[in-house]
Amino acid sequence: MADLKRLDDMSTEERVAFLETLAESLLMSASNAKHEDDPLWEDLAKLGNRLQMDAETIATDDPERAESVVRDAIHLLAKFEHGSGGSHTIH
Repeated sequence: MADLKRLDDMSTEERVAFLETLAESLLMSASNAKHEDDPLWEDLAKLGNRLQMDAETIATDDPERAESVVRDAIHLLAKFEHGSGGSHTIH
């Protein structure tokens, strides 16, 4: 397992890559949620698209903003994962 870093300890390039990976996870989960008629798909897709488009800006902006976006993404992914008794698989 790779060493874990805090967001504020990452270089800008690492933060951008992390945010892009998080966006991909959100969008894959949105696709799964939509397929399963889970209304959460829209929120997952909206945040995934935002991260995909704005990863570089978020990575170089105020660190608190980046942390807030990451917290929102993790919250949505967890909500989707546990929304049906943990039957979803996050990608």
